[in-house]
Amino acid sequence: METLLTIVAGTLMVVGLAGIFLPFVPDTLLIWGAALGYGLLVGWGVSGPWLFGLITLLGLLAAAAEAWVSSAGAFKAGASPWSILAGLAGGALGFFLFPPLGVAIGLLTGTFLVEYLRRKDARQAVRAMVGIGLGYGVSFGVKLILGLMMIGAWVAWVALD
Repeated sequence: METLLTIVAGTLMVVGLAGIFLPFVPDTLLIWGAALGYGLLVGWGVSGPWLFGLITLLGLLAAAAEAWVSSAGAFKAGASPWSILAGLAGGALGFFLFPPLGVAIGLLTGTFLVEYLRRKDARQAVRAMVGIGLGYGVSFGVKLILGLMMIGAWVAWVALD
């Protein structure tokens, strides 16, 4: 039974890692939940609590990185907080209306529209849109690395206990 639960947890983690690329699939939250389920159902062992704490910390960093890195790219490009919020809202709306590409389309469109309405300058609006787009792209890389680290910590937990 323990082997089956380990396989299920590992499979859920791989699905969570794929969720970094597929917006309609939970990502690091699924990886974290699989680790939690593993600990509750299989047992924590000696290293489990420490490694689960590390997995939790990495998951929180991944969630924060998604919002912070995207926003940092937009701020660097001169976007206002309002256009960044509009981009994030557009991304959330796009997530439900046009998965999987709706997130990116909504993020870029929301940022562009509000920045254009605010400044009446298409070049600056495009610059803000590109900034948030680049930041969003970088956040994918950061989340991928942190997701792999989360899974690596879980693999160490399984191997050690």
